[in-house]
Amino acid sequence: MCRFLLPLLALLLLASTVQAQSEAETFFETRIRPVLAGTCFKCHGGNKVSAGLRVDSRQALLGGGQSGPALVPGAPERSLLIRALRHSATAEIKMPPNQKLSDSTIADFERWVKEGAIWPAAAPGVDVFAAGKHWAFVPVRKPQPPHDSSGWAGGPLDCFIAAGQRERGVRPVAPADRRTWLRRVTFDLIGLPPTPEEIAAFLADSSAEAHARVVDRLLASPRYGERWGRHWMDLVRYADTAGDNADYPIPEAVLYRDYVIDSFNADKPYDAFLREQLAGDLLARQGPSETYAERTIATTYLALSRRYLTAPYEQWHLTLEDTIDATGRAFLGLTLRCARCHDHKFDPIRQEDYYALYGIFASTQLPYAGSEEFSSKKFPRDHFVPLLPPAEALPKLEAHRKKLAELRNEIDQIAKDPRVRLTGEQGLANKRMQEKLAELRRELFDLERTNLPADLPGAYAVSDGKPADVPLQRSGDPGQPGPVVKRGVPKFLAGSRPFVIAPGSSGRLELARWLTAPENPLTARVMVNRIWQHHFGKGLVPTPSNFGLSGQPPTHPELLDWLANRFIESGWSIKAMHRLIVLSQTYRLASVLDSANIARDPANSGYWHFERRRLDAEAIRDAMLAVSGTLDLRRPGPHPFPPMSTWAWTQHAPFKEVYPSRHRTVYLMTQRLQRHPFLALFDGPDTNVTTDTRTRSTVPLQALYLMNNPFVTEQAKALAARLLRGSPELGQRVQLGFELAWGRPSVEAEIEAARHYLERYEHELTRLDVPIPARELEAWTSLSRVLLGANEFMYVD
Repeated sequence: MCRFLLPLLALLLLASTVQAQSEAETFFETRIRPVLAGTCFKCHGGNKVSAGLRVDSRQALLGGGQSGPALVPGAPERSLLIRALRHSATAEIKMPPNQKLSDSTIADFERWVKEGAIWPAAAPGVDVFAAGKHWAFVPVRKPQPPHDSSGWAGGPLDCFIAAGQRERGVRPVAPADRRTWLRRVTFDLIGLPPTPEEIAAFLADSSAEAHARVVDRLLASPRYGERWGRHWMDLVRYADTAGDNADYPIPEAVLYRDYVIDSFNADKPYDAFLREQLAGDLLARQGPSETYAERTIATTYLALSRRYLTAPYEQWHLTLEDTIDATGRAFLGLTLRCARCHDHKFDPIRQEDYYALYGIFASTQLPYAGSEEFSSKKFPRDHFVPLLPPAEALPKLEAHRKKLAELRNEIDQIAKDPRVRLTGEQGLANKRMQEKLAELRRELFDLERTNLPADLPGAYAVSDGKPADVPLQRSGDPGQPGPVVKRGVPKFLAGSRPFVIAPGSSGRLELARWLTAPENPLTARVMVNRIWQHHFGKGLVPTPSNFGLSGQPPTHPELLDWLANRFIESGWSIKAMHRLIVLSQTYRLASVLDSANIARDPANSGYWHFERRRLDAEAIRDAMLAVSGTLDLRRPGPHPFPPMSTWAWTQHAPFKEVYPSRHRTVYLMTQRLQRHPFLALFDGPDTNVTTDTRTRSTVPLQALYLMNNPFVTEQAKALAARLLRGSPELGQRVQLGFELAWGRPSVEAEIEAARHYLERYEHELTRLDVPIPARELEAWTSLSRVLLGANEFMYVD
């Protein structure tokens, strides 16, 4: 056992270390380096070195200046740099000397030092701007599948895997049994366990097409879009709130959620899917009216960019940074954010490239969903986009504007009437006028704050703003403008065609077309790698949102390109890619271990066995609801937010809510500042950032949740009632419980163990004087909780 566990533990430790290192580097590049470059470098860099201290490298800070070392990694309290930033009364030095940095910035530096003061640097001797031949930046090739002389391969995909196994000196293990494969593929494609009826039908189908029939059934299910739409929502940092200090709700966000789910169910070509999210409002005007609303809603992806602080559009450069970062990571597998303050330290992305993209998004009008100033300064929601074509929307908008003008005029007329301000007996006579004035003001306020008339549906979407190129921001500081940068795309990826933006437009449509052009070397590669990742638990490229020089190379580069080619040739069909992968011999392998293979390939980079995985948060909750029989498969309506007339949240009393539901977890309301308690516990995504890989933690609180949480108790009780209704015979009840929860029949020893458990439990209930009618249900509820909390329920082989 140690021979198996030690290499695996070492690999898990290495993987977590790599992820932590990547997060620390991103933190430095976005929170620390900009301050050093924009504030400290003026006196401690270049040709000016005050007090002998330089701040342009980690080594320089470690060496320090005339006052000694400025940095002690891991020890903020002992670091002169931190003491100077704090401006404490006893500090011998204060930096910057004239004005203390914000508390949040000082906290960032304290965290940076405490976590080891990570300072990423380019590899020695590597010129990243001569890195055009990097594997991810060259055109997608069309390799020929290698010959598999063993006869194991079932198709071209398996031929590439077999060749990799030969290179590593490993052999594939035996295929998984049919029950295991069915449970695996069902969770993978729809996120729910197979029913006993589905298991029986598959086991009874001995035809050569049995596996394919299962896959086609699952891909045709509405549940498929709910499962794979959730994967996409991780990438685009979906949330139902804006992220400002008060975290105002966005009731219209669910329209985008449903758009994503419906797009996956319809197998919308991936290139069209991306184009709609970047420029759907522009495409809507070119297409049929039937698609107008759908394409407009798609641009909610851009509108979901994180909001900061309190005022509308405050710290807007940070919101646009989030837009660029999410687009680069999710669509291209590039860490574009790193070029905000300086040329990218690893990839051939210049700062000018960043602001070429920045100009495109700065020329786009994003909506304002509300913030603390929604109430304090009466700023209404703004720039929501009508879901009707302009010809149909315009009359409704004009009628709404006319109504507002009439209300304002009536309010002015009454307010100017001197009788309104009378007091005493005369004032009492005009109380009706005062009440009318207050009523009209409330009506005006309520109509203004919604942004669109009640009879005109709208979306939290975008439209073209005033198009303009923007100046480069020196050190990422909007207060230090540099030369104006022409809008465009990263030059090293631009290709031979000139990037020309139509006059009077933002450039989003041209960006969308460039990004989805078949010759773009990244878009198809990135997406097929993500599909592979969700089927096998890891991508062919282990860093799915970083295909750059600081990312990890693919384990099977030729297979990656072959899949990317097939993806494009299939019309960018995601469902076709699923069929190709889950019907392969590679996907059918069992999850058993082999000592000889572990010795040669402990990371399983040759895919010689399938890797056992814990269910993600959504699948755990959905499976509990499904097994208990309480899952509501209908699509729910809008979230039950309070009426907009009552909205008055502040940064000190932000919006916080958890809405109970029996619908699938993808439909739960999720916030940015307040994480959903269940999703947070079981490693749901951080809705503030694009999430490409979820952590899979094992912590005591998870076990305590399964033992004590009322939700689990409710599902266990519902499952118990289902088993009691299913049969009067104990053995058949146990058998049904195993089939529902674990996807397999129970053996005689397990039935006897269950019988003994139930007898002991009922005996204890008798001793506690629990009424006879309740004893049986309580005992079976306890057994059901065991079924729902077991590893066989929580893991997929």
